[in-house]
Amino acid sequence: MAFPDRHLVQTEQADLNPAAIQHVEESDAEPKFRAIIGRGGARRGIRLESVYWDGLSWLLNGSRQSIGDVVDQAAAQVGEHSNLASMLRVVAFRWMWRRLAQMENVYSAENLNTLIQACPTPAIVLTKDKKIQFFNEPFMNMLKQRLVLGNIAQLSSGFRFVLDTQVDEAILSLSGKGKMVTTGFTATCAGKQLTGQMNLAMAPSHQKQMVIGYVIRG
Repeated sequence: MAFPDRHLVQTEQADLNPAAIQHVEESDAEPKFRAIIGRGGARRGIRLESVYWDGLSWLLNGSRQSIGDVVDQAAAQVGEHSNLASMLRVVAFRWMWRRLAQMENVYSAENLNTLIQACPTPAIVLTKDKKIQFFNEPFMNMLKQRLVLGNIAQLSSGFRFVLDTQVDEAILSLSGKGKMVTTGFTATCAGKQLTGQMNLAMAPSHQKQMVIGYVIRG
């Protein structure tokens, strides 16, 4: 595993997986008619695809508003003679879009790097293809002390970091919520070797699958 610049943040653009389109449920696209009662007892008949009804329900989860309130607001915006169903589709999609943007900001590579740098104990982030994405100062200090390195430049030549568990296998094990994997590791450089143990957890990142390794013995 090669060492990156600790402050270098690399991102990758995820392509649309064709399987995501192929596996759309037919029921998602099935139009469903619902009679919605708004304020003052106003009753409106609306036909939307199931996926949009689901989206509007998700939008309202934990909210004091009802679906009737949302319909009233949308109707007030488009007017009585415009396409209310189209406006509700836009409302659902735009809310999901904003929500996605917020989540991508929270689970960005920059925030992940900050999380690692804030950890007071040795920690690293490993990608699925076994590359070190981020590491913190305590991790570097551990390597310098235990491998007796004079400077960081020595790590750029001949450094190897290997887990006893394959990273892709660890990611598979960690796919469930609240999971953690403990594994051994070996770091070698310039003929010297360091072995230890670390706890692996899924890294909070939307850009690609990675794990955080917290050293518990080294």
